[in-house]
Amino acid sequence: MRELAAALDRDDFGAAALFLAEDCEYHVRGEVTRGRAAILASYRASSEWGRAHLDGVVYESEVEAPRGAEVGVRFSDHLTAGDRRFTHRCRQVFTVSDQGLVIRIEHHDLPGEPEALKAFFDSCGIARD
Repeated sequence: MRELAAALDRDDFGAAALFLAEDCEYHVRGEVTRGRAAILASYRASSEWGRAHLDGVVYESEVEAPRGAEVGVRFSDHLTAGDRRFTHRCRQVFTVSDQGLVIRIEHHDLPGEPEALKAFFDSCGIARD
């Protein structure tokens, strides 16, 4: 799963597609996105929004040791707006099929992170859609 995480870090959605099952599900805050194309479109839209509204965006990931079919990935988004810097962190869990493709992604907000991200955007005068 290191290759998938690295592809997402560099916005290489073509490479990321190679690791997602066609019928993969992405669970985020009570919403479910279904299908490889829709999931990659979600990741792409998030990245494009950040790059359009911020002066700098660098993505970094750390892949955890597998636990059965599940692999945790900690994502760090290093954000810059003017002279302000902020690192937003979250964790996602990839469930991997016997064929080695991700069939489910679960997004987990870390405690305090959504509020801290909102405070950063507010301090920069950036309205998040």
